[in-house]
Amino acid sequence: MSKKETWSYDWSWTQPYTSMNEFFQGKDCREIYKALTVEQELDRLDQTDEAIQNMLTYPDAESILNKIKEESKYD
Repeated sequence: MSKKETWSYDWSWTQPYTSMNEFFQGKDCREIYKALTVEQELDRLDQTDEAIQNMLTYPDAESILNKIKEESKYD
């Protein structure tokens, strides 16, 4: 009878754990979280909507459309 030889390979790696307690529960984060209200967030959304409505042009959209038009000329 022949003896079947097998081998295995095993390794492990651990990374030192850095406590994130100060990041998530720090005074600054807590103050920011408590200071935010739904009303303030809605006001920010309204300000963003107003800024967009006041824009005369949309440069990013125009550049995308111009690129598409240029590519379609060669088709």
